Amino acid sequence: MRIVVRQACVGPDRAPFDVAERKGIGHPDSLADLVADTFSQRYAAWCLRQFGVVPNHWVDKVNLVGAVAEVAFGGFAIHKPIDCYLFGKITDGVGSTAIPVDALFHESVVEVLPAALGDSSVVDHLRLHVNNTRGIAVDHDPQFYLPEAAGSLAEVLARESVANDTVICVAGGRRGLAADLAVRLEQRITGAEFRGMFPAVGTDVKVMVVRVGADLDITVAVPVHPEAVGSFDAYRTCLAEVQTALSGDLKAMLDGEPRASAVAAAALHLNTKDAPGRGYLAPFGTSLGKGDCGAVGRGNRYSGVIEPLRPASCEAPAGKNPVHHVGKIYTAVAAEVARHVMAETSMYAEVTIAARNGGALGEPAFVLVALDHLPGTAITAEVERIVRRHIAGAADFAERFLATDAVARFRDGGDQ
Repeated sequence: MRIVVRQACVGPDRAPFDVAERKGIGHPDSLADLVADTFSQRYAAWCLRQFGVVPNHWVDKVNLVGAVAEVAFGGFAIHKPIDCYLFGKITDGVGSTAIPVDALFHESVVEVLPAALGDSSVVDHLRLHVNNTRGIAVDHDPQFYLPEAAGSLAEVLARESVANDTVICVAGGRRGLAADLAVRLEQRITGAEFRGMFPAVGTDVKVMVVRVGADLDITVAVPVHPEAVGSFDAYRTCLAEVQTALSGDLKAMLDGEPRASAVAAAALHLNTKDAPGRGYLAPFGTSLGKGDCGAVGRGNRYSGVIEPLRPASCEAPAGKNPVHHVGKIYTAVAAEVARHVMAETSMYAEVTIAARNGGALGEPAFVLVALDHLPGTAITAEVERIVRRHIAGAADFAERFLATDAVARFRDGGDQ
């Protein structure tokens, strides 16, 4: 493993402008990520109880295909249910013991969607599909793919749980002000308190924050349950009340944020596509209820937000195997390293981990650490110690992953 430490980045709030976007917990892409990770956790937990190991699986291609609906002020009709697809290579048995893949997928979907949407009626409008591509290849022992017994599978996994792919994973030490505001506003709108105040509001929220110098411009898409507003006027009244509440919340956020001390102006825009007689009505509070689709990897990054001006890889961590899929493991490790470098050296860091297919989990090929200040010898040595400490913990990632709850982690804002 080669570790390189250089001054090579700028902290997000020192840049002349910044942009960020947060897709809400009810967005179809967010739901796909949550279903994929929840299935992986349920599958892994079931197998650990039954066999003592986590067999090979990956489901980072979960797709949710929206309902065909007729939507109007005052109500809606569903003409085709939401189709939930589990795509992936999934070990479906060990010896004579079958793994209940279909049941675990069903449990995952009916757990995630009502919890994320706050609407249990969605489960009456679902159709589930499993497309398992598990076979046998020659890149591993046949027992890796089609195990005959738990004991032999454990031996093979101990020997062959190496990096499953050549990957590049990237993370930053902290989010910028724009990103933090996007996360906090989404959390506020989709949180229990706000939705108790405004029960007509759904959770398929999208928040975009643009900072240009000291000016903030914020655009928010707020879904409304069609059955909760009987007319366009009622819809506009609801949005006006939401706008007033959010404006107060935004002011409170900025007043309590040291980085916002230099903010000169903040503009807040809601549902900017609306026209007379037309608005953002969403069955179950999500555009999934009116034909939009979701796919793993198209939503928020691991940090809980999309920051296109920060470096990032194309890895989609959700649904990847937590035992040896390095697109998942090193994404988390890069975030841990960057966060701890900042905490322990007071320098903003952007960490890149590059791994080769087949490499040992504790030995990625490169760890490149970009800092926002010139590091001296002592700082460089400290950064290298932090890197080695967290890379050494990569082998224990699965245990930590299984101790988390995907929906709770999303509500907490992601990694930071």
